[in-house]
Amino acid sequence: MNQRRARRKPGENRERLIEAGLTEFGLFGFHGASTAAIAARAGVPQPHVYANFPNKHALFVETCAAAAHIVRTHPDDSAATDQLQLHGSEPLTSGDFRTSAQRAVLQAISAVAIPELRDDLLSLLVPLRNGLGMERFVRDYGLASTSLIDHALTLR
Repeated sequence: MNQRRARRKPGENRERLIEAGLTEFGLFGFHGASTAAIAARAGVPQPHVYANFPNKHALFVETCAAAAHIVRTHPDDSAATDQLQLHGSEPLTSGDFRTSAQRAVLQAISAVAIPELRDDLLSLLVPLRNGLGMERFVRDYGLASTSLIDHALTLR
């Protein structure tokens, strides 16, 4: 007999997709990640991706915004033993969660060269760089990262 899963709360699939996007986009970048893999990691059917986001571009930008928020709000010295439960997934330590977010930010930095993503990503990355301060941003993402952002700003 087919068992139905419990109904999710409104917005829960969207949150799951963004959380899955942190991992998939963080590991494979914008072009390398697939919406099918993101949906599978989130535990939702692939059509739900497009029910929650108009396209992959929008999912990527929302994921990068979440990543920037995590990087700003989870300082380096957060206790690695803090457990974060992501909607039924295996618990992650705050360090793992922050690492996934940092990888997604790095992918956003590299994707800033893609013309159709540039403006959306710059609107996330410039405030992140300013908010963290240049010293911390360079320490976390390298001098080449800030150079990529500066170059993209000249292309606007």
